[in-house]
Amino acid sequence: MRLIRNLLCIIYIDNLILRFSAIWGYMGKKKSLERHYSKWGYIFIIPFVIFFLIFRFWPLLSTIYYAFCDLKHAGNTDAKFLPAIGLPWYKNFADILTRETFWDAFRNTFKFFIASTVPEWILAFWLAVMITDRRINIKGRTIFKTAFFFPKLVAGTALGGSVLLNVMSFVGNSVGNVATAAMLDGFGVEMKDLEFFMSPGFFIIVVTIFMHFGITFIYAVAGITGIPIEIFEAAEIDGANRIQTFFRVTVPCMSPMMFFISVITIVDGLEMIDIPSYFGPFDTLRRNLTLMMYLEKVFYTAYAYDRASAISVVILLLSGILSGAVYFIFIRDNDEAKLRKLIREERRAAKREM
Repeated sequence: MRLIRNLLCIIYIDNLILRFSAIWGYMGKKKSLERHYSKWGYIFIIPFVIFFLIFRFWPLLSTIYYAFCDLKHAGNTDAKFLPAIGLPWYKNFADILTRETFWDAFRNTFKFFIASTVPEWILAFWLAVMITDRRINIKGRTIFKTAFFFPKLVAGTALGGSVLLNVMSFVGNSVGNVATAAMLDGFGVEMKDLEFFMSPGFFIIVVTIFMHFGITFIYAVAGITGIPIEIFEAAEIDGANRIQTFFRVTVPCMSPMMFFISVITIVDGLEMIDIPSYFGPFDTLRRNLTLMMYLEKVFYTAYAYDRASAISVVILLLSGILSGAVYFIFIRDNDEAKLRKLIREERRAAKREM
């Protein structure tokens, strides 16, 4: 009996050892596989990091540095740091901020940005909701998505030019016909009342909407389709109509995508240059001059690399400020922020009582 008991103990201990070895070997193998795949992930990302540092990050740092240097005239690469030559560090920024041309470009940029973004978003989100609404069985959704996205794939200068010419011809004939009919019928409408529809600003806005609403539409579709269908079903059961569903369900649930779309729209709006350039660098009234066009003029015409760098830094700051504001609107958890603030106030009150 003692022999049998000893054998059973040996078998039991041996079984435990085998199980422990198997578990240890599995964990070691798992860690080895994780290290193996992680290693290749870092290897694959090396080219992107190298190209980003060379062609993005280093030019960005150089631009910021040149904004605080004296660097002018073609061929002059000797950048002198402003404080080192006895000038204030903000000289380049003061030069551009005191010029009326800069403020004209600033106003025009935001005018075109707001006037094109509002209709673009309304059109893009309306089409996205219609395409993704399961209560509206639209056939050929893939064809619609491709057609709306196609203008973004073609170069803006090529497609925008042809669209601009057709829009100008159509609007010109339409405005002329409407004005003629209105004046003949005695409505009191004159040509000067319709001058806006023949102005460069109107065509810039129309072509900008045509060129950019497709990509906004695709992002909106991606954000809406990422929302679980059960949420929309619950809204339908609760009796929410389509407008209530969009503002109370769709927009809050796709807040990360809304943040992304907003940042992309802000960057595109501040970098608007190709479509306004069709009307020349700027006219005598500077009605279509944008910040990027003004930057191009300062850089290529005046060869003022320092002031051009300062304008770039200003555009970068504007992008950061507007993106930060959008972050607080769509991403930041206001309830969590209020809770943290309340906890801090309670701790301060407890310390004062002590």
